[in-house]
Amino acid sequence: MDWKLTATTLFCDTVKKWVPIMVYKDGKTNCGYYYRHQVVTKENPAGFACHGPQGCSLCEAYKQDVFSRRG
Repeated sequence: MDWKLTATTLFCDTVKKWVPIMVYKDGKTNCGYYYRHQVVTKENPAGFACHGPQGCSLCEAYKQDVFSRRG
């Protein structure tokens, strides 16, 4: 399979919104919601419950799903 990234939209219980999750071929993950709202995190970290894709159970679960389907 020749691919660069795959993405889906999943419901995030942390922010209570549907968020785009991306998984790259090299195993890196990104959350579109986090990157769009990370300015809020820097200005008021206590007011934003999301800590980014590193350590995010939703991102990790989707990454595991993607790589388990690779044959």
